[in-house]
Amino acid sequence: MRRIKIIKRTKDQRLKTKGNVFSLQSSVFSLKKSFTIIELLLAASIMSMVALAVLSTFGTGLRAFERVQSFGGFQADVLLFLEGFERDARNTFVFSGVKFKGDSQSMSFASVGTKLDEEGGELITLGEKSYYFDSSQNALMGEEKDYVQTASSDIRSQRIAPIKTVEFQYYSYSKATEDGEEKIESGWQGTWTDEENIPRGVRILLTFDDGGEEVSLARTVFIPT
Repeated sequence: MRRIKIIKRTKDQRLKTKGNVFSLQSSVFSLKKSFTIIELLLAASIMSMVALAVLSTFGTGLRAFERVQSFGGFQADVLLFLEGFERDARNTFVFSGVKFKGDSQSMSFASVGTKLDEEGGELITLGEKSYYFDSSQNALMGEEKDYVQTASSDIRSQRIAPIKTVEFQYYSYSKATEDGEEKIESGWQGTWTDEENIPRGVRILLTFDDGGEEVSLARTVFIPT
């Protein structure tokens, strides 16, 4: 015959057990509450970053739209011309057949370009690009001719007018060692006479009238070496 042992707890033991249970529940509740606060802070941080990115994108788009709106008409034509100038200048290189030459009113250099053949296909050509200011026409001119002249070779030109003033500048950079010390000379100059090298950069500054208002534009192109 089994005996059943009945354990009786005193009042103090019962209170102690209830206190432990309450303490455990409080700890679990506190842990859940802390974890919820962390989640809220994390969510708030993510939302802040998303809002900042949206505002930044909106601001950039708005500024770009304002620039496009401000450069209309003749200014847009000038900017398009300068885009071609930058592309040609960036593609220049040292070539013995076409020396880089430049002064304040004109510049010429070797560059790689494209033209259409008789069948309408695109050909990559090596040629000489020239940009100069024609004061008699108040025009900024751009010309391109092939290095290897053939029967079908011609001089391709473009112009933008009326232009009031044009100035070309050239960035030189040289490094030498004298008496054990490294000496660096750099800066912008109005002419380029070093036919064995090309400048590290070129800059064009021009002014023109647009709607009775004088507008000044500058484009700086750094040439990869």
